[in-house]
Amino acid sequence: MQNVYSLSRIIASTGFLALMFVCTAPSLGQEPSSLGAIRNHDHAPIIVQSRPVIERLPVKVIEPVDLRIGKTGHIFVADKSAKCVFRLDTDGEVSLPVSDLSHIQRIQLDADDNLYVLTSDARESQIQMVNPIGQSVVLHELTFAATSFVRDTIGQFVVASRDANRIIVITTDGNVTELTRIYQPVSDLVLNAGGQTEALLVSGEMVHIASSGEVTPSGFAPPGSSRLMLQPDGSMLVLAGRSDGHTRLTSVSRDQVRPQNFLTFASVPEGTQAVGFDALGNLCLANPDLRAITKVTSHFRIPCPHCGRPTDMIFRKDAEPVANADTRSF
Repeated sequence: MQNVYSLSRIIASTGFLALMFVCTAPSLGQEPSSLGAIRNHDHAPIIVQSRPVIERLPVKVIEPVDLRIGKTGHIFVADKSAKCVFRLDTDGEVSLPVSDLSHIQRIQLDADDNLYVLTSDARESQIQMVNPIGQSVVLHELTFAATSFVRDTIGQFVVASRDANRIIVITTDGNVTELTRIYQPVSDLVLNAGGQTEALLVSGEMVHIASSGEVTPSGFAPPGSSRLMLQPDGSMLVLAGRSDGHTRLTSVSRDQVRPQNFLTFASVPEGTQAVGFDALGNLCLANPDLRAITKVTSHFRIPCPHCGRPTDMIFRKDAEPVANADTRSF
Protein backbone atom coordinates (compact mmCIF):
# COMPACT_ATOMS: atom_id res chain seq x y z
CA MET A 1 0.00 0.00 0.00
CA GLN A 2 2.87 2.37 0.78
CA ASN A 3 4.19 1.82 -2.78
CA VAL A 4 0.82 2.86 -4.15
CA TYR A 5 0.91 5.99 -2.04
CA SER A 6 4.45 6.82 -3.18
CA LEU A 7 3.57 6.25 -6.84
CA SER A 8 0.54 8.55 -6.46
CA ARG A 9 2.76 11.29 -5.09
CA ILE A 10 5.32 10.88 -7.88
CA ILE A 11 2.64 11.03 -10.59
CA ALA A 12 1.04 14.06 -8.96
CA SER A 13 4.39 15.86 -8.70
CA THR A 14 5.28 15.06 -12.32
CA GLY A 15 1.94 16.37 -13.54
CA PHE A 16 2.39 19.55 -11.54
CA LEU A 17 5.88 20.21 -12.93
CA ALA A 18 4.65 19.65 -16.46
CA LEU A 19 1.78 22.05 -15.87
CA MET A 20 4.14 24.71 -14.51
CA PHE A 21 6.38 24.34 -17.60
CA VAL A 22 3.46 24.74 -20.00
CA CYS A 23 2.09 27.74 -18.15
CA THR A 24 5.38 29.60 -17.75
CA ALA A 25 7.51 28.83 -20.82
CA PRO A 26 6.85 31.07 -23.89
CA SER A 27 5.98 29.29 -27.13
CA LEU A 28 8.69 29.10 -29.81
CA GLY A 29 8.51 31.94 -32.30
CA GLN A 30 6.39 34.11 -29.99
CA GLU A 31 7.47 37.15 -28.07
CA PRO A 32 6.96 37.22 -24.27
CA SER A 33 3.71 38.68 -22.98
CA SER A 34 3.76 42.37 -22.24
CA LEU A 35 4.14 43.55 -18.68
CA GLY A 36 0.53 44.68 -18.75
CA ALA A 37 -0.69 41.20 -19.69
CA ILE A 38 1.34 39.62 -16.90
CA ARG A 39 0.08 42.18 -14.41
CA ASN A 40 -3.55 41.46 -15.27
CA HIS A 41 -3.43 37.69 -15.78
CA ASP A 42 -6.10 35.34 -14.45
CA HIS A 43 -5.88 33.59 -11.06
CA ALA A 44 -8.66 31.05 -11.53
CA PRO A 45 -8.10 27.69 -9.77
CA ILE A 46 -5.93 25.23 -11.67
CA ILE A 47 -7.73 21.91 -12.13
CA VAL A 48 -5.38 18.94 -12.55
CA GLN A 49 -6.50 15.48 -13.66
CA SER A 50 -4.93 13.49 -10.85
CA ARG A 51 -5.72 11.44 -7.80
CA PRO A 52 -5.05 13.11 -4.43
CA VAL A 53 -1.67 12.85 -2.74
CA ILE A 54 -1.93 10.25 0.05
CA GLU A 55 0.75 10.07 2.72
CA ARG A 56 1.15 8.34 6.04
CA LEU A 57 2.35 10.93 8.55
CA PRO A 58 5.54 10.18 10.53
CA VAL A 59 4.04 9.51 13.95
CA LYS A 60 3.83 6.13 15.71
CA VAL A 61 0.34 5.89 17.14
CA ILE A 62 -1.29 2.94 18.93
CA GLU A 63 -4.95 3.78 19.41
CA PRO A 64 -5.78 7.22 17.97
CA VAL A 65 -9.31 8.14 19.10
CA ASP A 66 -9.60 11.78 18.06
CA LEU A 67 -7.95 14.30 15.75
CA ARG A 68 -8.08 18.06 15.28
CA ILE A 69 -6.32 20.47 12.90
CA GLY A 70 -5.57 23.99 14.05
CA LYS A 71 -5.89 27.12 11.95
CA THR A 72 -2.10 27.26 11.64
CA GLY A 73 -2.02 23.72 10.20
CA HIS A 74 -0.84 21.87 13.31
CA ILE A 75 -2.38 18.40 13.66
CA PHE A 76 -3.31 17.14 17.14
CA VAL A 77 -3.91 13.41 17.66
CA ALA A 78 -5.31 11.93 20.87
CA ASP A 79 -3.96 8.41 21.51
CA LYS A 80 -5.84 6.54 24.23
CA SER A 81 -3.44 3.61 24.62
CA ALA A 82 -0.31 5.78 24.44
CA LYS A 83 -1.91 8.11 27.03
CA CYS A 84 -0.85 11.21 25.14
CA VAL A 85 -1.71 13.83 22.55
CA PHE A 86 0.70 14.18 19.63
CA ARG A 87 1.25 17.47 17.86
CA LEU A 88 2.49 17.33 14.26
CA ASP A 89 3.85 20.62 12.95
CA THR A 90 3.75 21.61 9.29
CA ASP A 91 7.51 20.92 9.00
CA GLY A 92 7.03 17.31 10.19
CA GLU A 93 8.26 17.82 13.76
CA VAL A 94 6.36 15.76 16.38
CA SER A 95 5.93 16.81 20.00
CA LEU A 96 3.85 15.79 23.03
CA PRO A 97 1.78 18.61 24.53
CA VAL A 98 0.06 15.97 26.71
CA SER A 99 1.64 12.79 28.10
CA ASP A 100 0.95 10.20 30.83
CA LEU A 101 -2.79 10.98 30.81
CA SER A 102 -5.14 8.01 31.14
CA HIS A 103 -8.62 7.55 29.69
CA ILE A 104 -8.41 10.18 26.93
CA GLN A 105 -11.75 10.39 25.09
CA ARG A 106 -11.88 13.54 22.95
CA ILE A 107 -9.97 16.74 22.23
CA GLN A 108 -10.97 20.22 21.07
CA LEU A 109 -9.12 23.34 19.89
CA ASP A 110 -10.08 26.98 20.17
CA ALA A 111 -9.20 29.84 17.82
CA ASP A 112 -5.91 30.45 19.68
CA ASP A 113 -4.80 26.79 19.38
CA ASN A 114 -5.40 26.12 23.06
CA LEU A 115 -5.93 22.38 23.43
CA TYR A 116 -8.74 20.93 25.58
CA VAL A 117 -8.64 17.25 26.57
CA LEU A 118 -11.60 15.25 27.91
CA THR A 119 -10.72 12.19 29.98
CA SER A 120 -13.29 9.81 31.45
CA ASP A 121 -13.47 6.49 33.25
CA ALA A 122 -16.55 4.63 34.50
CA ARG A 123 -17.28 7.10 37.30
CA GLU A 124 -15.72 10.50 36.70
CA SER A 125 -14.35 12.84 34.04
CA GLN A 126 -11.95 15.73 33.70
CA ILE A 127 -11.33 18.60 31.27
CA GLN A 128 -7.77 19.82 30.98
CA MET A 129 -6.40 22.77 28.99
CA VAL A 130 -2.93 23.02 27.44
CA ASN A 131 -1.83 26.33 25.92
CA PRO A 132 0.47 26.62 22.85
CA ILE A 133 3.61 26.93 25.00
CA GLY A 134 2.87 23.69 26.87
CA GLN A 135 1.43 24.98 30.14
CA SER A 136 -1.44 22.79 31.38
CA VAL A 137 -4.19 23.17 33.95
CA VAL A 138 -7.16 21.07 35.03
CA LEU A 139 -10.24 23.21 34.38
CA HIS A 140 -13.05 20.96 35.59
CA GLU A 141 -13.50 17.70 37.49
CA LEU A 142 -16.87 16.01 36.91
CA THR A 143 -18.60 13.29 38.92
CA PHE A 144 -19.96 11.38 35.93
CA ALA A 145 -18.67 9.51 32.88
CA ALA A 146 -18.60 11.76 29.80
CA THR A 147 -18.53 10.64 26.17
CA SER A 148 -18.03 13.85 24.16
CA PHE A 149 -17.85 17.61 24.58
CA VAL A 150 -17.64 20.96 22.81
CA ARG A 151 -16.49 24.41 23.86
CA ASP A 152 -18.77 27.16 22.59
CA THR A 153 -17.88 30.64 21.39
CA ILE A 154 -18.20 32.24 24.84
CA GLY A 155 -16.08 29.61 26.61
CA GLN A 156 -18.79 27.35 28.03
CA PHE A 157 -18.45 23.58 27.78
CA VAL A 158 -21.33 21.36 26.74
CA VAL A 159 -20.75 17.74 27.78
CA ALA A 160 -22.65 14.54 26.97
CA SER A 161 -23.00 12.21 29.95
CA ARG A 162 -23.10 8.45 29.48
CA ASP A 163 -25.80 7.96 32.13
CA ALA A 164 -29.42 8.96 31.50
CA ASN A 165 -28.45 10.67 28.22
CA ARG A 166 -27.88 13.92 30.08
CA ILE A 167 -26.41 17.06 28.50
CA ILE A 168 -24.40 19.11 30.98
CA VAL A 169 -23.29 22.71 30.64
CA ILE A 170 -20.27 24.17 32.45
CA THR A 171 -20.51 27.95 32.54
CA THR A 172 -17.56 30.32 32.31
CA ASP A 173 -17.63 30.78 36.09
CA GLY A 174 -17.43 27.02 36.67
CA ASN A 175 -21.04 26.16 37.48
CA VAL A 176 -22.02 22.65 36.41
CA THR A 177 -25.73 22.20 35.65
CA GLU A 178 -27.92 19.80 33.68
CA LEU A 179 -28.99 21.52 30.49
CA THR A 180 -31.38 18.85 29.20
CA ARG A 181 -31.96 15.13 28.72
CA ILE A 182 -32.13 13.49 25.31
CA TYR A 183 -34.57 10.69 24.57
CA GLN A 184 -31.78 8.38 23.31
CA PRO A 185 -28.00 8.03 23.66
CA VAL A 186 -25.77 10.71 22.12
CA SER A 187 -22.98 9.56 19.79
CA ASP A 188 -21.30 12.93 19.34
CA LEU A 189 -21.56 16.69 19.86
CA VAL A 190 -20.45 19.45 17.50
CA LEU A 191 -20.67 23.21 17.07
CA ASN A 192 -22.30 24.09 13.76
CA ALA A 193 -21.25 26.99 11.52
CA GLY A 194 -23.32 29.37 13.65
CA GLY A 195 -21.59 28.28 16.86
CA GLN A 196 -24.66 26.39 18.13
CA THR A 197 -24.56 22.92 19.67
CA GLU A 198 -25.88 19.96 17.71
CA ALA A 199 -25.97 16.32 18.77
CA LEU A 200 -25.81 13.11 16.75
CA LEU A 201 -28.00 10.37 18.23
CA VAL A 202 -27.44 6.62 17.83
CA SER A 203 -30.50 6.40 15.58
CA GLY A 204 -28.90 8.84 13.13
CA GLU A 205 -31.19 11.69 14.15
CA MET A 206 -29.62 15.13 14.51
CA VAL A 207 -30.91 17.57 17.12
CA HIS A 208 -30.17 21.19 17.94
CA ILE A 209 -29.64 21.99 21.63
CA ALA A 210 -30.45 25.62 22.49
CA SER A 211 -28.82 27.51 25.35
CA SER A 212 -32.19 27.25 27.12
CA GLY A 213 -32.06 23.45 26.90
CA GLU A 214 -34.74 23.19 24.21
CA VAL A 215 -34.12 20.25 21.87
CA THR A 216 -35.38 20.44 18.26
CA PRO A 217 -34.79 18.19 15.21
CA SER A 218 -32.10 19.47 12.85
CA GLY A 219 -31.44 16.68 10.35
CA PHE A 220 -30.54 13.06 9.69
CA ALA A 221 -27.48 10.86 9.26
CA PRO A 222 -27.23 7.10 8.59
CA PRO A 223 -28.13 5.04 11.71
CA GLY A 224 -25.10 4.10 13.76
CA SER A 225 -22.95 7.02 12.55
CA SER A 226 -20.18 7.72 15.04
CA ARG A 227 -18.71 11.20 14.52
CA LEU A 228 -19.77 14.66 13.42
CA MET A 229 -17.41 16.91 11.45
CA LEU A 230 -17.79 20.51 10.35
CA GLN A 231 -16.21 21.31 6.99
CA PRO A 232 -14.54 24.67 6.31
CA ASP A 233 -17.53 25.68 4.15
CA GLY A 234 -19.94 25.14 7.07
CA SER A 235 -21.50 21.89 5.86
CA MET A 236 -21.70 18.85 8.15
CA LEU A 237 -20.40 15.32 7.65
CA VAL A 238 -20.65 12.12 9.66
CA LEU A 239 -18.48 9.04 9.82
CA ALA A 240 -20.76 6.15 8.87
CA GLY A 241 -20.31 2.41 8.30
CA ARG A 242 -21.86 0.39 5.50
CA SER A 243 -23.25 -3.12 5.33
CA ASP A 244 -20.33 -4.21 3.11
CA GLY A 245 -17.85 -3.35 5.86
CA HIS A 246 -16.52 -0.15 4.29
CA THR A 247 -16.56 3.23 6.00
CA ARG A 248 -17.60 6.48 4.39
CA LEU A 249 -17.96 10.16 5.09
CA THR A 250 -21.59 11.10 4.49
CA SER A 251 -23.27 14.49 4.25
CA VAL A 252 -25.87 15.28 6.89
CA SER A 253 -29.36 15.69 5.45
CA ARG A 254 -31.26 18.76 6.61
CA ASP A 255 -34.58 17.47 5.22
CA GLN A 256 -37.55 17.19 7.56
CA VAL A 257 -38.01 13.52 6.63
CA ARG A 258 -35.23 10.93 6.75
CA PRO A 259 -33.98 10.36 3.16
CA GLN A 260 -33.70 6.91 1.61
CA ASN A 261 -30.10 7.56 0.58
CA PHE A 262 -27.36 9.84 1.85
CA LEU A 263 -24.77 11.65 -0.26
CA THR A 264 -21.31 10.09 0.11
CA PHE A 265 -18.54 12.65 0.41
CA ALA A 266 -15.65 10.15 0.46
CA SER A 267 -14.82 6.54 1.23
CA VAL A 268 -12.19 5.99 3.93
CA PRO A 269 -10.36 2.89 5.23
CA GLU A 270 -12.35 0.59 7.48
CA GLY A 271 -11.59 1.29 11.13
CA THR A 272 -11.21 5.06 10.71
CA GLN A 273 -12.04 6.57 14.09
CA ALA A 274 -11.75 10.32 13.51
CA VAL A 275 -11.41 12.75 10.61
CA GLY A 276 -10.14 16.32 10.51
CA PHE A 277 -10.10 19.01 7.81
CA ASP A 278 -7.51 21.69 7.22
CA ALA A 279 -8.39 25.21 6.06
CA LEU A 280 -8.43 24.09 2.40
CA GLY A 281 -10.70 21.11 3.05
CA ASN A 282 -8.03 18.39 2.85
CA LEU A 283 -8.59 15.26 4.94
CA CYS A 284 -6.58 13.80 7.80
CA LEU A 285 -7.63 10.35 9.09
CA ALA A 286 -6.96 8.60 12.41
CA ASN A 287 -7.22 4.82 12.21
CA PRO A 288 -6.43 2.61 15.23
CA ASP A 289 -6.79 -0.59 13.19
CA LEU A 290 -3.97 0.54 10.89
CA ARG A 291 -2.16 2.40 13.68
CA ALA A 292 -1.82 5.27 11.25
CA ILE A 293 -2.49 8.95 10.71
CA THR A 294 -3.03 9.51 6.99
CA LYS A 295 -3.27 12.80 5.12
CA VAL A 296 -5.18 13.05 1.84
CA THR A 297 -4.37 16.26 -0.06
CA SER A 298 -6.29 17.31 -3.15
CA HIS A 299 -6.28 21.10 -2.68
CA PHE A 300 -3.01 23.02 -2.74
CA ARG A 301 -2.23 26.72 -2.59
CA ILE A 302 0.83 27.76 -4.57
CA PRO A 303 2.41 31.13 -5.47
CA CYS A 304 1.76 32.43 -8.98
CA PRO A 305 5.12 32.41 -10.85
CA HIS A 306 4.35 35.85 -12.33
CA CYS A 307 3.27 37.84 -9.28
CA GLY A 308 3.48 35.57 -6.23
CA ARG A 309 -0.23 35.79 -5.50
CA PRO A 310 -1.65 32.61 -3.83
CA THR A 311 -3.36 30.45 -6.44
CA ASP A 312 -5.45 27.34 -5.81
CA MET A 313 -4.55 24.08 -7.49
CA ILE A 314 -7.06 21.22 -7.22
CA PHE A 315 -6.36 17.57 -8.01
CA ARG A 316 -9.51 15.91 -9.37
CA LYS A 317 -9.53 12.51 -11.06
CA ASP A 318 -12.77 13.37 -12.91
CA ALA A 319 -11.53 16.77 -14.15
CA GLU A 320 -12.43 17.74 -17.70
CA PRO A 321 -9.51 18.49 -20.06
CA VAL A 322 -8.81 22.15 -20.77
CA ALA A 323 -10.99 23.26 -23.69
CA ASN A 324 -8.59 25.94 -24.99
CA ALA A 325 -4.92 25.11 -24.70
CA ASP A 326 -4.03 28.78 -25.22
CA THR A 327 -5.88 29.84 -22.07
CA ARG A 328 -3.53 30.88 -19.28
CA SER A 329 -4.07 28.87 -16.06
CA PHE A 330 -2.85 31.63 -13.77
